[in-house]
Amino acid sequence: MTPMPTCSRYLPTRALLLGAALLVATVPALADPVKVDHDREADFSNRKTWAWKKGTEAPNPLTEQKIHMAVGGAMMRTGLKEVAESPDLWVVTHVSTSMDARIDVTAFGYGGGWSWNGWYSWGPSANVRIRDSTTGILLVDILDGPKATLIWRGVASDKVYDYPDPDKLEKKINKVVRQMFEDFPPKPDKK
Repeated sequence: MTPMPTCSRYLPTRALLLGAALLVATVPALADPVKVDHDREADFSNRKTWAWKKGTEAPNPLTEQKIHMAVGGAMMRTGLKEVAESPDLWVVTHVSTSMDARIDVTAFGYGGGWSWNGWYSWGPSANVRIRDSTTGILLVDILDGPKATLIWRGVASDKVYDYPDPDKLEKKINKVVRQMFEDFPPKPDKK
């Protein structure tokens, strides 16, 4: 008797293709949620003071307070002093959310089974679920004090839950602000 051919010789090729497809599909998920940019000609070395300027507040005042605590702490750790007026830098925070619909389709197949009258089927079936997904965005802008022109921006975005755990939210805010200010103030470009 001849053995049945197996697909084992095709497995490496299929596994490689499947692995490559999974890698391509997960790259956006692994993308860094924090981005920073700054004016390459701005001189941060002579800046000593900062103050708040009104931005776009978070819908929840407690969340806004957490953001201000995290950003204020980051500014102070860089050696800058908060002042009430005539600062070298203005700090402005903006919070926004956007909603997307997510469609989950599962259980492809054909419905059917065995009954007293024999096998029956009723055609293709699938489970479809539509979910709303909210993404939160935090922008931290630093403006040149006298001119109030943008010279530095940090942006963070991540999924936001309808009823966030306050402790987890605070940890997430602290984490992204820490990442934003990791290399602040930016070093002057070498010419």
